[in-house]
Amino acid sequence: MFSHKIKFEFFKIFSALNVISSRFPMGVATKYNPASIIACIKNIFLLFSLISFFSCSPTAIDNIEKNSQIIENEVAQEEIEQIKDKKSPDIIVKPSKPENKIIDFKNIEKILVILSDDELFTSLFYEVFLESISDYPSLTKVSFVYSVDEINAPINNTLIIGPVSASDLSLLPPLLGNDTFILTLSNDYSLIRKFADNEIVFTPNSPYLHIQTLEKYINNSKSVGVLYKQNDYGLKIFNYFKKTFPLIYTKSSSYGSTAIDLELSVSLLGNLNELDSIIVIDDTRSYKDLIGYLATDKETYPLEKIYLIDNFLEQRINLENYYKPINRSNFDKLDLSVMKETHREFLFKQSIEISLSIAEKIFLQKMLPQNIDHPVLGILPIKNQMIEYPIIFD
Repeated sequence: MFSHKIKFEFFKIFSALNVISSRFPMGVATKYNPASIIACIKNIFLLFSLISFFSCSPTAIDNIEKNSQIIENEVAQEEIEQIKDKKSPDIIVKPSKPENKIIDFKNIEKILVILSDDELFTSLFYEVFLESISDYPSLTKVSFVYSVDEINAPINNTLIIGPVSASDLSLLPPLLGNDTFILTLSNDYSLIRKFADNEIVFTPNSPYLHIQTLEKYINNSKSVGVLYKQNDYGLKIFNYFKKTFPLIYTKSSSYGSTAIDLELSVSLLGNLNELDSIIVIDDTRSYKDLIGYLATDKETYPLEKIYLIDNFLEQRINLENYYKPINRSNFDKLDLSVMKETHREFLFKQSIEISLSIAEKIFLQKMLPQNIDHPVLGILPIKNQMIEYPIIFD
């Protein structure tokens, strides 16, 4: 279209110029001049060259622009399809924590004990239950299951003791009906997010409580280091530490078992001399290998400034002298350093006893008690859905 217009306009102008003399006013006719015809032919040839150039260029540009536009449209369409795919109903929405429930303790009529396929825990429960049940005359309607999988109907009007395992506890919420309350024997406090705050109490001694207890020991620290074992225990307890102490400047690193990994993990803390204390979160004995790498340019980091969260793995009576200066969780009214019984077994049996004691009060008072009077550990408040054991670090 562009080239046709040029041709048409040119010939109109050329015809007019060809019959007008440059020496006379416009409109005065003159004869044709052969020289001018030759010049005009040259001009025509030049014009056709220009026309050819301009007639081709826009077409090429148009093709490029059209091709670019097609590609852009295809990319845009592909992006739209991807967005549609992302908006598909397969997206998993993280559930929020359940709101508090209306629980009428007067309607609780029976007890369901959810045990475990772990023979040790089951035998310990029966040992305590058979020895102590006569002390709790209100606990008459008691039934037992060994797994949540055995429950095939909603649980109503029931006080639940258990489960022992965290995996079973995580499966329990969909099975809870009206007027149910849980005294769990699991110490995985991170699962509190799956339950309403007023429907569960964690009765075992918990490493999460040990983290809370650290407050009076590190609250005035300007900076602390945290080294945690590369396992489920280490990650969960470390995350709870961050949540509990958001305002304390913390340098942290996880560690494995190899020498290279241990050295690298410690080096990531930077200058150890700048740390007021170091928290080690480990439920294995590999913390001993880690201690050797906690050294500055001049000396080993003071063991008295290290706090170990080991969930009572190691018997206090069997500690080697070198590791004794490390601060460990202990009880204010109970000296574990002279106890020969396995700490974890002893504490699990105490949590069973506490659960039975709370259950007895619920059936008598038709409400959840605020504390429990334990014959060995003293008055134990119930706070933040856990038993507040008298934990100290020494």
